Amino acid sequence: MKPGYPNQAQKEVKWLIEQSGVTGKVTRPNVGGEGSFFGPNETAEEEVGTVPTEMQDLPQKDLSELGADAVAHVLPDSGVQEQDFLAIGETRYRVTEVKPHNFFGTMTHLELHLERERRDG
Repeated sequence: MKPGYPNQAQKEVKWLIEQSGVTGKVTRPNVGGEGSFFGPNETAEEEVGTVPTEMQDLPQKDLSELGADAVAHVLPDSGVQEQDFLAIGETRYRVTEVKPHNFFGTMTHLELHLERERRDG
């Protein structure tokens, strides 16, 4: 995608996402050490940045069909990747899927499928 948002659809979607007033903090796990039966060990995280985020309000039935706890939309240049963490307020999610959305051949936004992080303690 070209820098900026030259296409009208991109401008409109950017405006909509920014108007949500929600900002998510993105962190990325650093994977180190030997893998275990359950996968590599995450030793630390690095902050990627903050991104405007639009949380989609879906019924629980739809979320269950997606295998997600929540769905969010971010701009295509946000840098969010699968396995990143997205913190919205006090709630932290793992990004389990990143789906680009196109409008007449132009990527307008990314749809993120999110799994709520459940911490013991």
